[in-house]
Amino acid sequence: MSTKNIVIGTAGHIDHGKTTLIKSLTGIETDTTHEEQQRGLSINLGFAYLDLPNGERIGIVDVPGHERFVKNMLAGVVGINLVLLVIDVNEGIMPQTREHLDILTLLGLKAFIIVLTKLRTVDSELRQLVLDDIRENLDGTSLAEASIIETDALSGLGLEELKAEIQRKVACIKPILNESEPRLNVDRVFSIKGHGTIVTGTLIDGALTVGDEVMVYPSNKKTKIRRIQVHETTQMQAYPGQRTALNLTKISLSEIKRGDVITLRGNVEPTWMIDVNLSVLSTADRPIGLWERVHVHLGTNEVLGRVVPLGLEEVRPGSEGYVQLRLEEQVAVKQGDRLILRSYSPIVTIAGGIVLEANAEKHRRYNQVILDSLAVKESGDFSAVLLDYLNKQRGFMTAKGMADYLNVNLAKVNQTLVELCAEKKVMPINQTFIGSSRLKEISLEIYELLEAYHQKFPLKSGMSIEEVRSRLGDLRQREIEAILASLMTQKVIKQTNSTLRLANFSVAFSEHQQAIKKRIENTLLEAGLTPPSLPDLLGNDPEAQGVLDTLIGESVYYLNQNTVIHLAVYQSAVSQVKSFLKVNGTMTLGEFRDMMHTTRKYSKIFLEHLDDLRVTKRLEDSRVLAETQNNQQ
Repeated sequence: MSTKNIVIGTAGHIDHGKTTLIKSLTGIETDTTHEEQQRGLSINLGFAYLDLPNGERIGIVDVPGHERFVKNMLAGVVGINLVLLVIDVNEGIMPQTREHLDILTLLGLKAFIIVLTKLRTVDSELRQLVLDDIRENLDGTSLAEASIIETDALSGLGLEELKAEIQRKVACIKPILNESEPRLNVDRVFSIKGHGTIVTGTLIDGALTVGDEVMVYPSNKKTKIRRIQVHETTQMQAYPGQRTALNLTKISLSEIKRGDVITLRGNVEPTWMIDVNLSVLSTADRPIGLWERVHVHLGTNEVLGRVVPLGLEEVRPGSEGYVQLRLEEQVAVKQGDRLILRSYSPIVTIAGGIVLEANAEKHRRYNQVILDSLAVKESGDFSAVLLDYLNKQRGFMTAKGMADYLNVNLAKVNQTLVELCAEKKVMPINQTFIGSSRLKEISLEIYELLEAYHQKFPLKSGMSIEEVRSRLGDLRQREIEAILASLMTQKVIKQTNSTLRLANFSVAFSEHQQAIKKRIENTLLEAGLTPPSLPDLLGNDPEAQGVLDTLIGESVYYLNQNTVIHLAVYQSAVSQVKSFLKVNGTMTLGEFRDMMHTTRKYSKIFLEHLDDLRVTKRLEDSRVLAETQNNQQ
């Protein structure tokens, strides 16, 4: 499903007429606080909506222009599709005009309309000089070809032309695919008596529905959507791109703030570190070097952090490079999100970037593997990005998990997986996937694990499957089974009963060890259920324990850590106990002793072992078959 919900935003210097323009276009006053109205400037974000000539309704964000309120401006541009760069004809381009333009460019915005305001206050000669100056200043920028609409909000001059131009631009904006998990970057939090906590923001990536259980990140608070409003209209659902107000339950004002992210559980993971491709403005007064402290603006959030350049000493003005941002507070972001850096002091915009790794680990600055991975992520080759991601995961991943993490729609992931599986670069198993390179690494790990085991225990037939699983503890059991099955198909390993061994391995007894094996087996076979003690069985031969270990599960059976019997004796005894109980119903310890011609000591050890295995069940002084007892119950 695709939706086309457009939000436009204003940008420009203080007092250039942004709020007045919006009021004239929409009839809505976006300066809502007493302080804003008294001072005549926007402090917080203002919101309105505009009905275009074709009937389409679009959202408008009026962002502050004063230098002190640039951080509020940054919060407002999240989710904006089209920008009105507002310039007062009396002043032309001013410092905050330039900074707003820098920020918008760094955030990747490309759709602009230049709105010249207060036209009735100047003569035609000054008007032309300002127009020429604007074109000269914007030459070489993303606004070089932007249309200029001349207006005067108080008289209504140019407003219809502006609406028509907005409608033309909106028609060229591609609809948003509604196939990812929804996210809302909170830009305002307040409460209404009788309703509770309200948050607002521009919804991105996916849809939200009344009744949805959602999470607030990075605090991991759970809440539920009671009501949704879009453009002051109550709706059951909000779609990507819409300015949205959410009425939340079971959460107080103190538990949520601007900068938080509302989304579904597990869609994001709070992080202290992110890897970024950083572009430094050519106007920055110095390079950005190691440990420089900066203000980081992500979504509607602002946190402090330190810069760690990767693969280079510093990122110079007018250039770009990879950096890791180590943050002083956790944030919730996704790969592909854009950010702005402002210097710590004085606070000015110096750079912008794209998140390449949203949950980065601390790594060395000149680690070529990391640098190559970041280059793949920056390339935009989605097939390479997806393969790089899979080959860095320990186990198998679902297509949805990949789509959520990489912040792309599921259809794109599924199509790419089909291609990668056909090229044998990805292995599918039970609706999950693993990169072939990662699979080879895990397979090699298993091979080396078994090889080391064979070297340490050359007389053991193999390592138990449970021990192999425990050594691969960060993989799920079904993943381990899939990998082991693949290795057995390739005839790399073999399974015998409950042990694994390399396919080319076999126990090779020396002549002396063969003699020990024969002695142990014959002794236990003759002893029946009255076996010798382990020290007596092993004698003083240092090789005997190794030989005995090799025979476990093949011809020798452990009743407990101190008692072993011949496997054939054990199997015969179990069979006789079952037959006796099926005929007689119960068996006493004495009856077992007499039947097996053994002692009370070994009768007790054997029957307690069967109790532990749930073959039998003790009832006072007798045993019954456990399955019979369960059926009766």
